Amino acid sequence: MLNGIPEDVYHWIGYLGVALYLGAYALLQTGVIRGNGYAYVILNFLAASFVLVGLTVAFSLSAAIVPILWILISVVGLVRMLLLDRMARLNEEESAFVAKIFPEFSKTTARRFLDHGIWLDAEPGIRITQEHEPVTHLTFLARGSADVFSSSERIGRVVSGLVGELNVMQKGPASATVRTAEPSRIFMISSEALAELAATDVEFRRGLESGMNLDTRSKLVAANKALTRQKAAAE
Repeated sequence: MLNGIPEDVYHWIGYLGVALYLGAYALLQTGVIRGNGYAYVILNFLAASFVLVGLTVAFSLSAAIVPILWILISVVGLVRMLLLDRMARLNEEESAFVAKIFPEFSKTTARRFLDHGIWLDAEPGIRITQEHEPVTHLTFLARGSADVFSSSERIGRVVSGLVGELNVMQKGPASATVRTAEPSRIFMISSEALAELAATDVEFRRGLESGMNLDTRSKLVAANKALTRQKAAAE
């Protein structure tokens, strides 16, 4: 007994700490949580704390050094993250954009991403992409609309979402020409800036790819629904 508590309780608390260590690492490797997110740091803090409690039954300084340092590092990491999030302020327009397209971004990551791009008030007729020419920018249409042309024939309209997401990372050729159809509010970031951010931040790359894939899927779903409605009307 230790402080009136059976020693087995301390042992099981220590085992739980080990399980949290392994669980946190497994969740990180499977992409469930982010390495720079609160969940991973908190899980490691709890794991180290539980292991340290488990060691009180037969305390050994050499064995306790690792969890003690792990706790200190976790506390420093949490404080750093809180400070960065506090400084990474997003206005209403930016918050709406990130929440809609890149929900996996932390506030700090979103701030870095937005600082590398620019918001523009685009007049009608502004070209966003040109068919068969390299896509040099990822563009988000926040307000307004843009017409989509293929071989000079109008084939559709974009009213919200990303433009150029399919080929921007490789600067591949655009599959269509896209021009603003009315006064619009857009955000643009260059492929070079995206490549630089993605090369230095794995979590950013994952969030970017996830957001672009999600936006592409939503467009395909919307296009299929529109095609279905057209077929139904024709019949």
